[in-house]
Amino acid sequence: MFSTQNQMDLGEELKTLHGDEGSEYTAGYLTTMVVEMLNMLPKRKQKEFIAQVAQKNGNKMVKVVSLMNGDEIEIRRADKNTCCDPSQERYWSM
Repeated sequence: MFSTQNQMDLGEELKTLHGDEGSEYTAGYLTTMVVEMLNMLPKRKQKEFIAQVAQKNGNKMVKVVSLMNGDEIEIRRADKNTCCDPSQERYWSM
């Protein structure tokens, strides 16, 4: 994958930050920085970026327990608490 020098430098700085401060601090710092950078983008680009993050989150797999037989099943996070979730009565009554 192509990386600019700025991207490589940022990666090194984040590794150092993580090593010195730990995961929780680094995540909080990055969240703050992303919000600040997001505010610099035009509104259209902001919406595109947020949609990409939402899609990434929605594709994560989560475990739920089937309402019918108690088996543990993995489903996409986006499907949780919807009619596609076997841990919900709606799933079994449709």
